Amino acid sequence: MAKYISSLFAVFLFFGIDGYSEQWPQASGPNANFIATGKAPSSFSVSKDQNIDWKIPLPNTGQGSVIISEGLAFLTSHEVIKEDTETGSLILGLCFDASTGKELWRREIPGTRTTDLSSLFSDNTAASPVADGKRVVFTNVGGTIKAFDFSGIEKWSHTWTPFGRHHARQHEPFIIDGNIVLMHAPRYDLPVAVTTKAGSHPLGRGREYWTYLQAYKLTDGEQSWQAERATSIHSTSISGKLANGDYAILTGRGGGHKPPEEPYGISLLNANNGKRIWDAEINNYQAVQNAHWNKESAMTFVGKEHRMLDIKTGKPKRAVSLTDDVTICRFENGKYVTRKKQRMAKAKKAITYMTNLLIGDYHYFRSFSGFMIGRVNIRTNKVEYLQVPAQVIRKVGKPDVTNWQKALPNDMRNAN
Repeated sequence: MAKYISSLFAVFLFFGIDGYSEQWPQASGPNANFIATGKAPSSFSVSKDQNIDWKIPLPNTGQGSVIISEGLAFLTSHEVIKEDTETGSLILGLCFDASTGKELWRREIPGTRTTDLSSLFSDNTAASPVADGKRVVFTNVGGTIKAFDFSGIEKWSHTWTPFGRHHARQHEPFIIDGNIVLMHAPRYDLPVAVTTKAGSHPLGRGREYWTYLQAYKLTDGEQSWQAERATSIHSTSISGKLANGDYAILTGRGGGHKPPEEPYGISLLNANNGKRIWDAEINNYQAVQNAHWNKESAMTFVGKEHRMLDIKTGKPKRAVSLTDDVTICRFENGKYVTRKKQRMAKAKKAITYMTNLLIGDYHYFRSFSGFMIGRVNIRTNKVEYLQVPAQVIRKVGKPDVTNWQKALPNDMRNAN
């Protein structure tokens, strides 16, 4: 029996799943693409305590993922709050026995930046830990990384000052070729004042303040490389292997609030040294998506289109509309009804940010229009949508209530 682990607000829960990977060493999983071979959970309920092996309270909330390595579960949370506050900088790195839920140790990971707690646009806990079977690295997005062995002894650390107040930082640290790959501005002499919106504006948008992928050796924290091309804080960069066996990283620039890194678009980087392989400039590109690719193509969402680029050259291959001539499967009168050659309702965006996932021949995403899961067949260009419930309310001893059009708001005051 393999296990799957998850954190929900300030509760840590664990439930069993047959055939699932017992090693999930980073947010993007054992294969660095958010995919693992096995069977996903088909039925569980936290509210009804069904198929939950154990759950324990956490010191506070956290926005990163839980990782598993060698029978240990690692995650981060904010520090214990002892008085009313809306901001903080210190986070905790936590280690648990993945079989029992027993907390084995916790360590403080300070930050140079103070930011909102549980912010809508992410906070200092946004980056998940990574582990290589011997050591674990915790990242405080507010300016610190610390590495520990599995007994909790600190091995090395690295500190910087984040530039700008913007905290929508979507990069997830990952391991490749013995390095941990992070993202931050390469400045270590800046005053703490530049971590605020007002404090950073006088310095402008110069290249020296841009954020870049940075690789550090897991063994001692020595820097291996800084990427040749910048990465906007909105982008979730993804690593993989090219057809020739070389490792590469796809990354992006652009997004809301005018991130300074230019030109907007995507770049493929050599994972051995951070050098550019190619750049693809895309006007008004929104990098708020997972930078998925395979051995043939880079896949990206641009406006109301799904576009594919040649992974060898970065040249455009083809594009398909996400709104015109699509197939929609809706839930109507108690059953699903499928209609072809449809047009999606108008929406501000084609997809909900950071929801895209490439699995085989399908690029999945959550539609911004209604409660729909969309997918693009990257071989045939067929675009399909499936309506899903807006919310399912479960209570012990009562039948499930399924809301298809509108969710009831949650009240997080004093929530567990």
